[in-house]
Amino acid sequence: MEYFIHLPEFQVIVCKQCQHAVLPSFIHAHFRGKHHRLEKEERERIIDAAAEINGLIEDNKALRQCEFPFPPPTSKPIVALAKPKRDGVQCTIKVNGKACGYICCSPQYMQEHSWKEHKWKSKEKGGRSKKRNIVPWKTDIHCQRFFKSGPKSVYFEVSVEASPSNTSCPGIASRDDQFKAAKRELEAALRKAEEKERRYIEEAEESREPNPWLRRVGWAAHLAGLNRAEIRSWIEMPDGEEPKL
Repeated sequence: MEYFIHLPEFQVIVCKQCQHAVLPSFIHAHFRGKHHRLEKEERERIIDAAAEINGLIEDNKALRQCEFPFPPPTSKPIVALAKPKRDGVQCTIKVNGKACGYICCSPQYMQEHSWKEHKWKSKEKGGRSKKRNIVPWKTDIHCQRFFKSGPKSVYFEVSVEASPSNTSCPGIASRDDQFKAAKRELEAALRKAEEKERRYIEEAEESREPNPWLRRVGWAAHLAGLNRAEIRSWIEMPDGEEPKL
């Protein structure tokens, strides 16, 4: 589709520009907004195209009632969605023996969640604390979300993408890589030298010339540095159209 990416495994379509899921019941409002401002006829065309896709979650009621298939934390980031946030905060309070797992992107919001949902309250009071307060959440969680608001608009954890910032020695290649790079550079230099030797006459070749007469006239020294192919073109026989000398 021109405006959407269909994710059948999650039963949603994702706006290519906004990079979040849009339910079919919200297509009209979504494309009338300031980010798109499409004409009514174009919006209706998009609605008709979405209606041809089977299995989509149609509206908020259906979304609220369904068991949305959020991917497991070990999954790679979903390319169609916005890039993962790297400052996620995840609740670790256990409920019925299982970690809550709620994720937001602010310690303040997490503190509010911990109090409202789990009745947890920080033991720190005014002044400098002698002992660091242990909080029931972990930080630096990589996370994405499908919906910007409404039901199922929570963040979900994804695996950390490999990047230079995640390596132990950024910018420093391994010994094996360094050896391969040096080998490639050496081979390239040898090929360049061989090509030059084939193309150009060098004075040193005079000592290898079998004809003593050629050494006597000093042609190697006279023609040193000239291109062999170009010199051969100078001694070719003229064609029939050339005027006689």
